[in-house]
Amino acid sequence: MFRKFQNFIFIGLFVIAIAGPMISWSVLSHMNESNPKIMEVLDFDLNEKRSKATMSEPIDLSRVTYEAENYYNDRIPFRSVLISFKRFLDAKIEEPYKANMEGVLLKFFSKKRDSVGIEEDDLEEKTEKFMDDAVDKYLNHGLYKEEIDPYDSTIEFPIKYLNNHKVLVGQSDWLYLNENNIPYYQGINKIATESEIRKHVESYLKLKKMCDKVGKRLVILICPEKEEIYPEYMPTMEIVDEVEVPIDIRDYLIKNTDIQYIYPKEELLKHKKNYLVYKKYDSHWNSIGGFVAANELKKALGFKTENLRDFKLKKEETLDADLAYYGNTSIDSLPMTFKYVFENYKPNHIPERIFVKNPVTLDSFSTHCEQGFDRKVFLIGDSFREALQEFLIKDFKEVYFNTFTNAAEGFIKEEIKRADDIVITLVERNEGIVLPELCKIINFVLEEYQLEINSFLAKNNSQP
Repeated sequence: MFRKFQNFIFIGLFVIAIAGPMISWSVLSHMNESNPKIMEVLDFDLNEKRSKATMSEPIDLSRVTYEAENYYNDRIPFRSVLISFKRFLDAKIEEPYKANMEGVLLKFFSKKRDSVGIEEDDLEEKTEKFMDDAVDKYLNHGLYKEEIDPYDSTIEFPIKYLNNHKVLVGQSDWLYLNENNIPYYQGINKIATESEIRKHVESYLKLKKMCDKVGKRLVILICPEKEEIYPEYMPTMEIVDEVEVPIDIRDYLIKNTDIQYIYPKEELLKHKKNYLVYKKYDSHWNSIGGFVAANELKKALGFKTENLRDFKLKKEETLDADLAYYGNTSIDSLPMTFKYVFENYKPNHIPERIFVKNPVTLDSFSTHCEQGFDRKVFLIGDSFREALQEFLIKDFKEVYFNTFTNAAEGFIKEEIKRADDIVITLVERNEGIVLPELCKIINFVLEEYQLEINSFLAKNNSQP
């Protein structure tokens, strides 16, 4: 009798565990109609920046259980509270472990290995092989594969000694730039009204008008921040508005002007499925990101684009870690990452690189390639321009690369005047301050160029 009663209790508890959350969630949802603050506390944004899973139409029987599970997991009652609580517990458990236990365990197992007589060389070889396999599994995107998650691993490579608030440590030790980026990421720094956007882009439109007068094409390429492409590794924080400032500007310009303004977020997200497009410990995109952006630039200039799958890629070991340095962090504990190398990107196109001589600077140089498109491109921007260079120097007969810090220097004036196409490329965070100033400087040079043209024409027309 007691056993039967006990079974009833267990069954009742099981039913409550299964049905209780759904019933209580339904009741709270109904109460939320009269008091909206209830769901603000229970069903909040987890900063995932993705759409919830859906069921395919028509139903794919081979994937129906997988889709149903994902669909339910995205709508389970109290999901936001449960995930946040788990993250909190994980962090609290990890802190004392790293502070007190990690070093002790490493010493203990090190002594244990010594006691069983493992040869040092053998141990080092096995450890090196393990780390190589682990890094490959943890970081590397397989080429030309679909629906893969190269970061799905329990192996952790902890970032140690991060001593600077300028850098954020995200999930799985991804590093992100902090400082001014976060208000834009959260949607706090917004251009609120159309009149404010119109005022913001005045210098863009003025430069475009001047380019049209002197027969030059203008393209503005704004590079997405790393957190816009990989938000899943960002620390959890409140998102006020998910639409980034460049999207607001791009939508306004497309609707109201003919200016070429590129913000290649969608294309980068597509390629992210099969390739790594930004660097884990660095704020910049990698060569794949540069290829994608260069393709969008060529499209805007009216030239044929290329398919990434037509090129042979290989991975080479590297450690790009500008954020580790910026955060005053030791990189000794970081594993090696990798970079993509294009083995056959137009091998018969051999460009000549010419550095400017007055002043001599590695940040300003021109390239000449006889097999490229017959255009002279003037490209000026920040460090994100560097990943574009590989895919432009073989595609155009002449390209002049310049950092925006040299924009006011006299030695670039002639290059602006000689160019057929003027390209400004800046990362998102530099658009607000740097881009308007660049537009003004280039516009001033072109106004001077127009006066020279008018003077030349007037002089020649006055001659008998």
